Amino acid sequence: MLYQREIDDSVLIQFIILYTLYNADMPLAYDDLLNLVLDNCNISYPDFQLALDNLVTTAHVTASLESERRQVYAITKKGENTSDFFTRIVPVYIREPIEDSIKRLFIAKRRREAVRSNIVPVNTKGDYRVECALYDDDKTQLMELNLFAGTRDDAETMARRFKECYADLYEDIIKALSEKR
Repeated sequence: MLYQREIDDSVLIQFIILYTLYNADMPLAYDDLLNLVLDNCNISYPDFQLALDNLVTTAHVTASLESERRQVYAITKKGENTSDFFTRIVPVYIREPIEDSIKRLFIAKRRREAVRSNIVPVNTKGDYRVECALYDDDKTQLMELNLFAGTRDDAETMARRFKECYADLYEDIIKALSEKR
């Protein structure tokens, strides 16, 4: 929900931008950063742009070209070092909507990366193991399995099957470990 009162304090606007970048999982594209801030705060575009430019000038934020048409912004170590301060200054009625918006922005990406498997050589004899992991939407690791697979073909099959039936496997493991025998 948009905070209705206009925010025109340039320092608070900079703190809001820092807070947004600090809580994002990765560098944000300009459009995403703009939408996250302006959709949740009543800030004029010129005020937002001046604050962002100032943060880049003072090296609290970096700006880089990810592609020819995609500018991305990230908080620097210098910016992160001020997190205790700006987190206290940004009011909770601004922080919470920004956090929710960030979560919604990255949920699809998190879901694509929630199920992971990796094939790793074990020794020089051609043996392999499979490293499998499952994460929830908040990037909390729910499960990690490291299994000896023998051949590379077996490892590839195990990795593929884990990605296909991770939910059933997770449920079966939880059930097996929590049932009293």
